[in-house]
Amino acid sequence: MDRSAPLWTLDELCAFLRTTPATVHTWRKSGRGPRAYRVGRHLLFAESDVRAWLAEHADRMDDAGRGDADGSGW
Repeated sequence: MDRSAPLWTLDELCAFLRTTPATVHTWRKSGRGPRAYRVGRHLLFAESDVRAWLAEHADRMDDAGRGDADGSGW
C-alpha cells in the first residue's frame, strides 16, 4: 500500500463509485471488489487501490466498435 495514498471509508468509496454499501459487500464476498483494509470494525480503501481496480475493470470498446451505428458507443 502507498502510505501517502488517502484512505477512504466505505461511505466515501460508495459516494465515489455511486453505489451502496451492500453492493460493495457483495463484491467483497465474491472477491471482485477493490482491496480493503480492516481497522477494527471498519473497512478502509486506499484511493490508489480503488483507481487501479477501476482501471482494471473498465469497459473498453474494441477497435471495431460495439456501439450503435454511428460508432459513438451509445
